[in-house]
Amino acid sequence: MKIGGPADYFARVSTLAQMRALVQWARSFEVPYFVLGGGSNMLISDTGIRGLVIYNRCRKTELVADGLDSGYGGRVVAGDGYDAVLNAESGAAMAGAARQTVQHGYAGLEWAVSLPGTVGGAVVGNAGAYGGEVKDNLVQALIMDADGRERSLDAAQMGYAYRSSVLKDRHTLTAGFGPVMLQAAFGLNSDDSDDVRRRADEFLAHRRRTQPVEPSLGSTFMNPPNDHAGRLIEAAGLKGARAGGVSVSETHANFLVNPGGVGKATAADVMELVELIQETVQAEFGVELVREIQLAGEW
Repeated sequence: MKIGGPADYFARVSTLAQMRALVQWARSFEVPYFVLGGGSNMLISDTGIRGLVIYNRCRKTELVADGLDSGYGGRVVAGDGYDAVLNAESGAAMAGAARQTVQHGYAGLEWAVSLPGTVGGAVVGNAGAYGGEVKDNLVQALIMDADGRERSLDAAQMGYAYRSSVLKDRHTLTAGFGPVMLQAAFGLNSDDSDDVRRRADEFLAHRRRTQPVEPSLGSTFMNPPNDHAGRLIEAAGLKGARAGGVSVSETHANFLVNPGGVGKATAADVMELVELIQETVQAEFGVELVREIQLAGEW
């Protein structure tokens, strides 16, 4: 959203070896760390993040299946019952990883072809769209525990629910010494190539048609049971409402946008508008909207 304060220390990693080494270094010197992916659904405070911010650019992906050239010799290395597996490092763009599977005619991730953010964020937050969710296709996620040990979790162990998992903190995210997502494997099945591409194209076209192009955090609130947050916000007459440099999108009311870009809005503006929306929808419809966006840094 082009909003947020500074990091005390900042490092970019592009390989899992660098990630492991930097996390171990931070722990050895008791420097709190915060792993930043694509920044989707994450609002960084105006005062920023204390400690070390690790910008995750570990983006390697491999589609493993018979007849495909891969570093695994064409073997499906995880996920019995699947025709192929996509192995993706946590900093890979989720949309790009999904498009790779669509190009080869495999079904399972076509709902994610326009999803913002990274694989790591999608796995931790059980991202979803158009009826699909990460939990439907995750075979395993490799994480580094707070004690530095690595272990694999399958979808059941992730404790998935709507936009949540055992790894996701629904409250303020601050730098610390928590677990780190390293990579994930998604199970895929063969399908008619034309049908897979058609579905993906339809999802992509729908997103471009119905969601704003201005800088945003994606969906601000989770959908309440049997309803949509955007519908409630629009029905409350809040489309176009403003707080400082932030406004409710005229295209989709569940999106808050920063049309001015860098330096034109603050995190405080966002939270002012979030609270206004929650109070108004509660008063009008008796529905409590729960934030989907997460707060990072000092608040």
